[in-house]
Amino acid sequence: MTWWFRARRAGTLLPLGLVVLGVGLYAAGGGTVLLPSFGGGMATVVLSVFVPVPLLGLLMLSLESGLPAAEATAVRSVARLDVMLVGAVLVAAVLVSGLVAAVTRSDAALVAGRDTVFLTGLMLLGRVRMGRTAVLLPVGWLMAFVLTGSRAGRPRSWNIVALPPESVLAAAAAVLMCGAGLAVQSRSPRRRPA
Repeated sequence: MTWWFRARRAGTLLPLGLVVLGVGLYAAGGGTVLLPSFGGGMATVVLSVFVPVPLLGLLMLSLESGLPAAEATAVRSVARLDVMLVGAVLVAAVLVSGLVAAVTRSDAALVAGRDTVFLTGLMLLGRVRMGRTAVLLPVGWLMAFVLTGSRAGRPRSWNIVALPPESVLAAAAAVLMCGAGLAVQSRSPRRRPA
Protein backbone atom coordinates (compact mmCIF):
# COMPACT_ATOMS: atom_id res chain seq x y z
CA MET A 1 0.00 0.00 0.00
CA THR A 2 2.91 2.34 0.68
CA TRP A 3 4.19 1.83 -2.86
CA TRP A 4 0.74 2.50 -4.29
CA PHE A 5 0.51 5.75 -2.29
CA ARG A 6 3.95 6.82 -3.52
CA ALA A 7 3.21 5.81 -7.11
CA ARG A 8 0.05 7.95 -7.01
CA ARG A 9 2.11 10.89 -5.68
CA ALA A 10 -0.80 11.39 -3.30
CA GLY A 11 1.41 12.82 -0.55
CA THR A 12 2.35 15.84 -2.66
CA LEU A 13 -0.28 16.37 -5.37
CA LEU A 14 -3.41 16.09 -3.25
CA PRO A 15 -2.36 18.28 -0.31
CA LEU A 16 -1.30 20.86 -2.90
CA GLY A 17 -4.75 20.63 -4.52
CA LEU A 18 -6.48 21.10 -1.17
CA VAL A 19 -4.31 24.13 -0.35
CA VAL A 20 -5.10 25.64 -3.77
CA LEU A 21 -8.79 24.98 -3.14
CA GLY A 22 -8.71 26.68 0.26
CA VAL A 23 -6.68 29.68 -0.88
CA GLY A 24 -8.78 30.03 -4.04
CA LEU A 25 -12.04 29.97 -2.11
CA TYR A 26 -10.72 32.47 0.41
CA ALA A 27 -9.49 34.79 -2.36
CA ALA A 28 -12.68 34.47 -4.42
CA GLY A 29 -14.93 35.08 -1.44
CA GLY A 30 -18.36 35.86 -2.80
CA GLY A 31 -16.96 37.79 -5.77
CA THR A 32 -18.62 37.63 -9.15
CA VAL A 33 -17.56 38.19 -12.73
CA LEU A 34 -19.53 39.04 -15.86
CA LEU A 35 -19.07 36.54 -18.71
CA PRO A 36 -20.70 36.38 -22.16
CA SER A 37 -23.71 34.10 -22.40
CA PHE A 38 -25.96 32.66 -25.10
CA GLY A 39 -28.87 33.43 -22.80
CA GLY A 40 -28.68 37.05 -23.82
CA GLY A 41 -25.89 39.41 -22.94
CA MET A 42 -23.73 38.79 -19.92
CA ALA A 43 -24.05 36.23 -17.14
CA THR A 44 -23.04 37.01 -13.58
CA VAL A 45 -20.98 34.05 -12.37
CA VAL A 46 -19.65 33.51 -8.85
CA LEU A 47 -15.86 33.13 -9.06
CA SER A 48 -15.76 30.22 -6.62
CA VAL A 49 -17.46 28.01 -9.25
CA PHE A 50 -14.10 27.68 -11.02
CA VAL A 51 -11.95 27.12 -7.92
CA PRO A 52 -12.33 23.27 -7.78
CA VAL A 53 -10.82 22.81 -11.27
CA PRO A 54 -7.14 22.70 -10.13
CA LEU A 55 -7.99 20.11 -7.46
CA LEU A 56 -9.76 17.99 -10.09
CA GLY A 57 -6.73 18.21 -12.37
CA LEU A 58 -4.36 17.19 -9.60
CA LEU A 59 -6.66 14.34 -8.55
CA MET A 60 -6.72 13.03 -12.13
CA LEU A 61 -2.94 13.36 -12.34
CA SER A 62 -2.65 11.36 -9.15
CA LEU A 63 -5.04 8.65 -10.35
CA GLU A 64 -3.22 8.36 -13.67
CA SER A 65 0.20 8.07 -12.02
CA GLY A 66 1.69 4.70 -11.35
CA LEU A 67 2.78 1.56 -13.11
CA PRO A 68 -0.11 -0.07 -15.03
CA ALA A 69 1.72 -3.37 -15.57
CA ALA A 70 2.52 -3.73 -11.87
CA GLU A 71 -1.01 -2.72 -10.89
CA ALA A 72 -2.52 -5.35 -13.19
CA THR A 73 -0.78 -8.08 -11.17
CA ALA A 74 -1.22 -6.48 -7.73
CA VAL A 75 -2.55 -8.62 -4.91
CA ARG A 76 -4.67 -5.79 -3.47
CA SER A 77 -7.38 -4.15 -5.52
CA VAL A 78 -5.83 -0.95 -6.84
CA ALA A 79 -9.25 0.26 -7.99
CA ARG A 80 -10.55 -0.04 -4.42
CA LEU A 81 -7.57 1.86 -3.09
CA ASP A 82 -8.16 4.57 -5.70
CA VAL A 83 -11.82 4.84 -4.63
CA MET A 84 -10.77 5.23 -1.00
CA LEU A 85 -8.26 7.91 -2.03
CA VAL A 86 -10.90 9.85 -3.97
CA GLY A 87 -13.31 9.56 -1.05
CA ALA A 88 -10.71 10.91 1.37
CA VAL A 89 -9.92 13.82 -0.95
CA LEU A 90 -13.61 14.68 -1.30
CA VAL A 91 -14.17 14.61 2.46
CA ALA A 92 -11.13 16.87 2.88
CA ALA A 93 -12.39 19.21 0.12
CA VAL A 94 -15.80 19.54 1.79
CA LEU A 95 -14.11 20.22 5.13
CA VAL A 96 -11.83 22.85 3.56
CA SER A 97 -14.76 24.57 1.88
CA GLY A 98 -16.72 24.48 5.14
CA LEU A 99 -13.79 25.99 7.02
CA VAL A 100 -13.39 28.77 4.44
CA ALA A 101 -17.16 29.38 4.53
CA ALA A 102 -17.02 29.71 8.32
CA VAL A 103 -14.09 32.14 8.17
CA THR A 104 -15.38 34.28 5.30
CA ARG A 105 -19.10 33.87 6.05
CA SER A 106 -19.57 33.13 2.34
CA ASP A 107 -22.15 30.69 1.03
CA ALA A 108 -20.13 30.50 -2.19
CA ALA A 109 -17.39 28.50 -0.44
CA LEU A 110 -19.97 26.05 0.91
CA VAL A 111 -21.44 25.59 -2.56
CA ALA A 112 -17.95 24.98 -3.98
CA GLY A 113 -17.53 21.95 -1.70
CA ARG A 114 -20.76 20.42 -2.96
CA ASP A 115 -19.84 21.26 -6.55
CA THR A 116 -16.44 19.59 -6.11
CA VAL A 117 -18.21 16.36 -5.17
CA PHE A 118 -20.52 16.62 -8.20
CA LEU A 119 -17.77 17.46 -10.68
CA THR A 120 -15.49 14.70 -9.35
CA GLY A 121 -18.25 12.14 -9.93
CA LEU A 122 -18.68 13.43 -13.47
CA MET A 123 -14.94 13.17 -14.08
CA LEU A 124 -14.80 9.60 -12.72
CA LEU A 125 -17.69 8.50 -14.93
CA GLY A 126 -15.86 9.83 -17.96
CA ARG A 127 -12.51 8.36 -16.93
CA VAL A 128 -13.68 4.83 -17.68
CA ARG A 129 -13.97 5.63 -21.39
CA MET A 130 -11.82 8.70 -21.87
CA GLY A 131 -8.89 8.11 -19.53
CA ARG A 132 -7.10 11.21 -18.35
CA THR A 133 -8.90 13.48 -20.82
CA ALA A 134 -12.03 13.05 -18.67
CA VAL A 135 -10.73 15.97 -16.63
CA LEU A 136 -12.21 18.12 -19.39
CA LEU A 137 -15.77 17.00 -18.60
CA PRO A 138 -16.09 19.17 -15.47
CA VAL A 139 -14.58 22.09 -17.37
CA GLY A 140 -17.11 21.53 -20.17
CA TRP A 141 -19.91 21.37 -17.62
CA LEU A 142 -18.79 24.70 -16.14
CA MET A 143 -18.60 26.25 -19.60
CA ALA A 144 -22.14 25.04 -20.34
CA PHE A 145 -23.20 26.65 -17.07
CA VAL A 146 -21.61 29.96 -18.07
CA LEU A 147 -22.82 29.93 -21.68
CA THR A 148 -26.43 29.11 -20.87
CA GLY A 149 -26.56 31.94 -18.40
CA SER A 150 -29.28 32.21 -15.84
CA ARG A 151 -32.97 32.82 -15.68
CA ALA A 152 -34.00 35.98 -13.83
CA GLY A 153 -30.62 36.12 -12.12
CA ARG A 154 -30.83 32.53 -10.82
CA PRO A 155 -28.80 29.58 -12.18
CA ARG A 156 -30.71 27.01 -14.19
CA SER A 157 -31.47 23.96 -12.05
CA TRP A 158 -30.15 21.39 -14.57
CA ASN A 159 -26.65 22.78 -14.18
CA ILE A 160 -26.43 21.90 -10.46
CA VAL A 161 -23.37 24.11 -9.90
CA ALA A 162 -23.94 27.41 -8.13
CA LEU A 163 -27.40 26.51 -6.89
CA PRO A 164 -27.95 27.85 -3.37
CA PRO A 165 -26.48 25.85 -0.47
CA GLU A 166 -29.93 24.81 0.73
CA SER A 167 -30.84 23.23 -2.64
CA VAL A 168 -31.91 19.63 -2.05
CA LEU A 169 -31.73 18.97 -5.80
CA ALA A 170 -28.07 20.01 -5.96
CA ALA A 171 -27.14 17.97 -2.88
CA ALA A 172 -28.91 14.88 -4.21
CA ALA A 173 -27.35 15.30 -7.66
CA ALA A 174 -23.87 15.66 -6.12
CA VAL A 175 -24.30 12.51 -4.02
CA LEU A 176 -25.74 10.50 -6.93
CA MET A 177 -23.11 11.65 -9.43
CA CYS A 178 -20.27 10.97 -7.01
CA GLY A 179 -21.71 7.59 -6.02
CA ALA A 180 -22.07 6.58 -9.67
CA GLY A 181 -18.54 7.74 -10.45
CA LEU A 182 -17.04 5.86 -7.51
CA ALA A 183 -19.05 2.70 -8.32
CA VAL A 184 -17.92 2.69 -11.95
CA GLN A 185 -14.36 3.47 -10.88
CA SER A 186 -14.27 0.55 -8.45
CA ARG A 187 -15.45 -1.97 -11.05
CA SER A 188 -13.44 -1.07 -14.08
CA PRO A 189 -9.80 -1.65 -14.83
CA ARG A 190 -7.57 1.32 -15.35
CA ARG A 191 -7.62 2.55 -18.91
CA ARG A 192 -4.86 4.57 -20.47
CA PRO A 193 -5.37 6.08 -23.89
CA ALA A 194 -2.82 4.97 -26.45
